[in-house]
Amino acid sequence: MIADFDYVVIGGGHNGLSAACTLSDAGHSVVVLEQRPHLGGLANSGPFVDAAPHHILSTGAMDDMFMSCTSIISDLALHRYGYSGTPLEAPYGWIGEDGATLLLFQDLDRTLAEVRRYSAKDARAYADLQPALSWIFEALTTVMPHHPAHLPKKELGKLLLKLAPSRSVRRRVGQVMSSNLVDLMADTFESDQMRSLGTYWGSMIGPIDHDGGGFYSVGLAAVHRKPGVIRPHGGMGGIMKAMADYAIDRDAEIRTEAPVERVLVSGNRATGVRLADGSEINARRAVLAALPPQTAYGSLLEAGVLDSATRAKVAMLPASGNNSATFKIDVALSGSVGYTLGAQKRRQIDDFDIRKTALMTGTFDNQLRQLQLIRVGDSLPNPPVYMAVLTSNDASLAPDGQDVVYLASNVPAQPRDGWDKAKAWFSEAIMGSVGVHLEGFETEIGRIETSPADFGEQFATPNGSYFHVDMTPLRLAMNRPASGLGGYRSPVDGYYLAAAGSHPGGGVSGWPGRLAAQTALGEG
Repeated sequence: MIADFDYVVIGGGHNGLSAACTLSDAGHSVVVLEQRPHLGGLANSGPFVDAAPHHILSTGAMDDMFMSCTSIISDLALHRYGYSGTPLEAPYGWIGEDGATLLLFQDLDRTLAEVRRYSAKDARAYADLQPALSWIFEALTTVMPHHPAHLPKKELGKLLLKLAPSRSVRRRVGQVMSSNLVDLMADTFESDQMRSLGTYWGSMIGPIDHDGGGFYSVGLAAVHRKPGVIRPHGGMGGIMKAMADYAIDRDAEIRTEAPVERVLVSGNRATGVRLADGSEINARRAVLAALPPQTAYGSLLEAGVLDSATRAKVAMLPASGNNSATFKIDVALSGSVGYTLGAQKRRQIDDFDIRKTALMTGTFDNQLRQLQLIRVGDSLPNPPVYMAVLTSNDASLAPDGQDVVYLASNVPAQPRDGWDKAKAWFSEAIMGSVGVHLEGFETEIGRIETSPADFGEQFATPNGSYFHVDMTPLRLAMNRPASGLGGYRSPVDGYYLAAAGSHPGGGVSGWPGRLAAQTALGEG
């Protein structure tokens, strides 16, 4: 039997679920089709280690920096469906091989005092940079909930008026938006600690060597703005469950382990989908693809559906354009881990528990050398790493006295020797870097190792890119994913792009899915 729904949503990540919430809330029948056994995509969490069924691991995103800054949580009443989260006191920081730390506290004055321990000049520079970065972040969150062709002129006008009186802030904004991130960090700060921290953190958003990538430093303002960086209780899966429950409460149907093989098109209109098992589902109104555009406009469509110009644009979409992607290691432990040397050093300052901070490693030179090697498919033998003890802020993720650890490192999306040969080497190298700082892994129960190739296989991330299309300045708003393909509509009638490759882009916000659904509703 062929099933019929008003809307078919392909992909059960946060954008697919956001789209389903929006469509079902409007009274339409909706089905969400997710190829994996669980929802969430790259914002998932769950007991993924068989030997550790009570340890909740997060293989993709771990923080909410954008959702809580917009109305989507209240729009969908997610708190009524069990969602909760806590702002972090010091969400991000840097740690050196000698145990010295530089922490970014939500409290700006406390952060300035922290930076001042390394450089009084850098503390002044950090404070001087805040108005420009804060303005950019406010601009981003202002446009985020709006269709890119209908940005809020009144609100943006107010922002421009706020910017207009200050020549220094205008100059700073211009510097940030025209520089690559490496140059911006080198020109702004003198301490190796601030340069390295800013560079590493920005590298998780986009290509730090791309002109205009200076705006990846916007996180340095997001930390200090209310409500701050939020860590969802129960992992990112808490947000996913709340969204799924909201949609189900409005009669949406959600199917896991339901991979879509083809979007069915008749007379240049999407009419439904065919699943890998051969069954078909009709879409009376539209099909929404909460997937990378490379997949939505690639393997899901029959050859010949798209014209050659569109195919060329899709082929040229930049994803991990400088070959930099992420290798993740998520570990479940029967005991606890700690920064022995780092904690000793910290007790001399304020005794803050640095386990509660996501810490990044490496000197500024390490960051640059790693980038240069990544470009040619190689790596330092001791690559810089990102370490977060997730249970330190949310004890519900593991049994009492036990930990869940989130580890990541920038690696080549395409290593010189291929991932079949390179995976074991990179895993050992990353754990070697981690072991310099974090101790206690002898109680490991099990782990999940995810290379860029694994991310591509499991989540269809093109070239290991979390954001599907690099967040470069010319790939935003109506130019996201490409000129002529912005605004969620595809060249196929009734077929919409509803994921990070469309406005407002990557990060856990839910707005690409929600805005694509609103666009589809307006045309259905």
